[in-house]
Amino acid sequence: MAIEPEIEMHDNKTDKELKSKFQQIEDELNGAYERNDTKKISELLADQWTILESSTGLSDKKHFISSIENGKLIQTKMVKEVQQVRLYGNCAIVISKGKNEGQYAGISYNSEQWVTNTYIKEKSKWLCVMTQEVPVNCEI
Repeated sequence: MAIEPEIEMHDNKTDKELKSKFQQIEDELNGAYERNDTKKISELLADQWTILESSTGLSDKKHFISSIENGKLIQTKMVKEVQQVRLYGNCAIVISKGKNEGQYAGISYNSEQWVTNTYIKEKSKWLCVMTQEVPVNCEI
């Protein structure tokens, strides 16, 4: 049995309202990244959170937070514009286009990316469980 996305309405919210809601959630997470605020980042990411990105592959929350705490990862700019939201019950898939700047292991980076964040709703709060980043200029 296929699960159809709840695109038009969910809890009486239109697609535009969903984008706006998740833009607020993304902005809160982006702000925590820009401040390198590991406490706030930890609150917004589920314990089982994983990131998949082109240069470092898979990392879990513990490794990611540790990289910020020990100064290996320093994020100075993180902005995303939500392009699409799809809801499947208590799961939301949010696709954004963004810009990410900072340093990793002492090497500066400046990238434009497509970012897919997967959220689950727990106790009326949306938590990110998976992030996947793909360079905007990637070729298929």
